Amino acid sequence: MKKITLLALLLAFGYSGQSQVSFEASTNFGKLEDVTYDATAAGTLYAATQGNHLVVSKDNGVTWTLLYSYPGTDFLDNLRLYGTSKLTFSTRDQIHVFDLETSALVASFPVPENGVSDAGASYLSSYWISASDANVMLVDTGFPVGFSNQGKTFYTIDGGATWTEIYYTVDHDNVFINNVAISPTSNETFFLMRGNGDSDIDGGLWKSTDSGATFIESLTGVTLEAIAFNPSNANDVLLGSSIGFGIHPENLFRSANGGDTWNTVPIGWTDETLNNITKIVFSTTDTNKIIVLEENEIVRTTDGGATWTSTVYPVGISMDYYYGLNASYNPFNTNEIAISTDLFPQFSTDGGATITQIKAPFYNIISTSIARESGNTHLYYGSNGGRLHKDITSGITSEYDIESPDSFNPKRNYIVADKTVPGRVFTYASMGFFGGWLNLSTDYGATTTNIMQAFADDMQELTVDPNNSNIIFVSMRSGEGGSVYKLDITDTSNVIVTDIITPQINEFGEGVVTGIAILSTNSNVIFIAKSTRVFKSIDGGQTWEDQSMGLEDIIAGQDLIWDLQKNPLNENQLTLSSNEGIFTTTDGAANWNVVLPGVDVKRIKHSPLNDGLIVGSVFSSEFVDAQIVYTVDNGVSWETITNEALAHVQCYSADYDFIGNTIDAYLATTDLGVMKYKIIDLPLTTTRPLANAIGIAPNPASGIVKISANSNVENLTIFSMTGQKVLESDKETVNVSSLNAGMYLVKVTLANGETASQKLIKE
Repeated sequence: MKKITLLALLLAFGYSGQSQVSFEASTNFGKLEDVTYDATAAGTLYAATQGNHLVVSKDNGVTWTLLYSYPGTDFLDNLRLYGTSKLTFSTRDQIHVFDLETSALVASFPVPENGVSDAGASYLSSYWISASDANVMLVDTGFPVGFSNQGKTFYTIDGGATWTEIYYTVDHDNVFINNVAISPTSNETFFLMRGNGDSDIDGGLWKSTDSGATFIESLTGVTLEAIAFNPSNANDVLLGSSIGFGIHPENLFRSANGGDTWNTVPIGWTDETLNNITKIVFSTTDTNKIIVLEENEIVRTTDGGATWTSTVYPVGISMDYYYGLNASYNPFNTNEIAISTDLFPQFSTDGGATITQIKAPFYNIISTSIARESGNTHLYYGSNGGRLHKDITSGITSEYDIESPDSFNPKRNYIVADKTVPGRVFTYASMGFFGGWLNLSTDYGATTTNIMQAFADDMQELTVDPNNSNIIFVSMRSGEGGSVYKLDITDTSNVIVTDIITPQINEFGEGVVTGIAILSTNSNVIFIAKSTRVFKSIDGGQTWEDQSMGLEDIIAGQDLIWDLQKNPLNENQLTLSSNEGIFTTTDGAANWNVVLPGVDVKRIKHSPLNDGLIVGSVFSSEFVDAQIVYTVDNGVSWETITNEALAHVQCYSADYDFIGNTIDAYLATTDLGVMKYKIIDLPLTTTRPLANAIGIAPNPASGIVKISANSNVENLTIFSMTGQKVLESDKETVNVSSLNAGMYLVKVTLANGETASQKLIKE
């Protein structure tokens, strides 16, 4: 067995592909948090994705690009402009400062430890950095204690070198802090907005003028959260009630003396589920303009609060606005406001009276799949409960069965594009515990036909019989077990479903089939990967033989094979990926050899055009970051596209488009939509065909093609993917100009008695 250390592989690289990044998802479903205007650059907006990225728009929200990628899996939260040249944001247990001039993170402050024995790690609930001194910070933290949580509030005057505790829920009736603030005029004046507790004590504003040594309470019994200081008069403070579960009415409060006393602002609020004010924002350039965001209302004033106007968005009816999270006035045009909501970000050009959706290609993608037809790439992906198709050449995206943005449990669509039949795509629409339907579309996803119902969590593999495009094999997963089905879809109104009984791994039959490969020369020869082993059938799946010689490093009970794929240019080569690395065989699975050990590769793909070009996908997990590995020499050496190069994305699905000496990687990310990573300038060479392999050039082709092999060609036959003979020749060249565009199978008989086959793309 060939053993190669990863270090040796890295040292052996003699090349490095270049790359380009683009974002291919539709902009209709962008999810952006804390959309914030720049103070000095007109039309510039910043936002956090629902993940670990900052994005920027320099044309007032029309288009967006990636600004910063935070290493790790933490969500970026509480994004704020600090001064005129910095952004601050929080992750689970740190506060970060990002410099806009250098586009770099310049400081990170870990939250203080809770100091409670046996308690879990602290997490950040809210924070405030002094406007006059960045070393002064006030933070509220939470931490688990048994099956419950507790909270502590701290402040620092030395940039987090030391912290002083000023509040502990255990000492104050278990009432939690919803938000904290430092007065713009005094770094010793703190505000703690209290929420609910587990007794009859709730709410109240606690104000301290001595750095938390003592507090004075006001608004007793009212739960509070949102607070805002007038930028031109710090004694003018607005405060909003939070979720009170009916213990107090909803109100906006105002103080003219820095929070010592409060008056209720006379606004009539609608009665909804939560009835809480979520955000209050003054315009920095015209402080007479104020916007207040609520569960289902936007309230605004243009005369400093003398009068207020409310726009109501009925819950469950309006899909424009629900639960506003943040707002930001354009300092160059105060009629323009960017509003972040729990649904989609919104933009107003009339001071908040009306809103339109801010479009961006950044959101969660469930799966992605690629099909290449007549020189054009078709991208399919599942998101927002629906299916999307993008014609890469035209740039046009079509959207189907998209669910409402407030859907509680949207379908998870696992999509497989058929590589042989133009426009055909399969989708398993999973409802989790309730199972789902396997759907077929023959018009690029526009319409679908249900071809099988399955009570399964997801679809692990779908393989089309290379000799009959109306026969497919599907592997479904349900927990730790699964099922394999053979479907005859010749008549979609009468689909014939046959259970394929696969070998048991133990007495309970545990294991999921994660890979299915069928020979192009014989449909009865099927290979499957299940648990830690590979099995072969020569009778269409009726009986199975273990073909795992050389896979001893993949240990039963602790390892798994994730994928199994056949080289379309060599019938005898199969490659599998596992948590122990990548293995390949060139003798029809009689013997396996490791070619990339120790790398947890989830999916594997052979190039259909260049023998020896293989790509592997390392997906995100608790201990592994997403990466791409690839080889141009059949596994002798490997190149790695690191997670850093991939913008630290979280990725659980990927597919690849092979074009000349370029690989286009389409990654389904959790917050950046479909990210296309282009690997270019690959050092591809013409390699000697392996045994039983042929070469076709050009491929794709429109006219004359030439066959190359390790022996003379005696007979050449071209079949459609439905098995119909369309051309035949006794020469090594053939004219395919009369064929319709699409995928074909070329079968060749050689003078040495060998037979070989390969797919041909007719343009």
